[in-house]
Amino acid sequence: MDFSVVALASAVLGLLLALVLALTIPYVPDAEGAGYWVLAFLPLGLGSALIARGEQLPALLLLLREPLLLLGYALLLIGLRHYLRLGRPWTLAGTVVFAGMVLSAFFVAVFPNPEARLAVRTGGIAILMGAAVWSLRGIGSGGLRAVRLFLQGACGLIALLAVLRLLALGLLALGVALPGVGRMLGIQLASMVTTLCVLAVICGLTLLMTARMNEALLQLTIRDPLTGVLNRRGLDDAMGTVLAFARRVGRPVAVLACDIDHFKRVNDTHGHAQGDAVLRDFAALLAEHLPQADLVGRLGGEEFAVVLPGADGPEALREAERLRAVVAAHAFSVQGQRLPLTASFGVASAPGAQASWTELIARADAALYDAKAQGRNRCVLAPSASAEGPRTEPAVLVAGG
Repeated sequence: MDFSVVALASAVLGLLLALVLALTIPYVPDAEGAGYWVLAFLPLGLGSALIARGEQLPALLLLLREPLLLLGYALLLIGLRHYLRLGRPWTLAGTVVFAGMVLSAFFVAVFPNPEARLAVRTGGIAILMGAAVWSLRGIGSGGLRAVRLFLQGACGLIALLAVLRLLALGLLALGVALPGVGRMLGIQLASMVTTLCVLAVICGLTLLMTARMNEALLQLTIRDPLTGVLNRRGLDDAMGTVLAFARRVGRPVAVLACDIDHFKRVNDTHGHAQGDAVLRDFAALLAEHLPQADLVGRLGGEEFAVVLPGADGPEALREAERLRAVVAAHAFSVQGQRLPLTASFGVASAPGAQASWTELIARADAALYDAKAQGRNRCVLAPSASAEGPRTEPAVLVAGG
């Protein structure tokens, strides 16, 4: 097989993929760092084209070939870390590229040695791609995990092949006779596979952008844009998981429905912009004082819901009273002035085997209206929902009670 043809074709394909990526970036939100990936394929493509020419190059191009390739890999790493908000590793990348340039110049002008230049290139690639594998370890959510494994596999294979080539070159330098396959792995075959893996990396980076964009779109569908907590759809999805677990382990589930007392006065007196600020503050307050902040949602207007897995009625009522006291003591700020506000809570609980999201939220909502009717700034526990026997009277905790 003519490996020079493969290297040249891969260089052209890499540049085309980089062009596609460059055309895609402007239409992808939150794509900071991706521009480095496009830049990376300029030196990578040029370096691959020079590799395809072998050693039949002017001395200047031989000197620049290894630093060019290392610059491409360095830009991939810089862009990846910037995209993942991990900072840009200028020191590591700059040191590897600079060392590659100095050593390449030495092994071209002072002590010509093609195997030594290959060792410089493979050593730098192993360092940079190893750093890329390490940088990807923090990705673990949803569809991003599959993309992370793909990228780690591609970058890890590049690093592994670089290490194997270094070992093969070291054995050759020591005069150890390698079999034909070993020599090919150390010089040509590994280089071709590495080039193909680089193409896989650019595909993986494109998948990473797509997966992150899909996650962002998903968050828009399940999160309330004003407060950042779950919206009704998000609560519906979360409750499916909560109820399935509750049924499996036999634990109860409770739901708190709550809203700000006399909230309409805030809007009427201070304007809707200030009312929105109060809602954001209220939502943040609920999330801050709950062990499972991701189970707080906005039902609409000033009404919110809190899901308490594992809590029975009395436990949920105590939690609601704790939150009511937190809200009453909180310094809400409206137009730079402190505005005292209170909240009312309706509480509903059911055994896991009998729990239904629709039934729980309906009972909690009814209890919330009872709390409003009884004077606000209080917590009301809904009667137990039993198919048999009379319904119990609602339990009430008033302010300070």
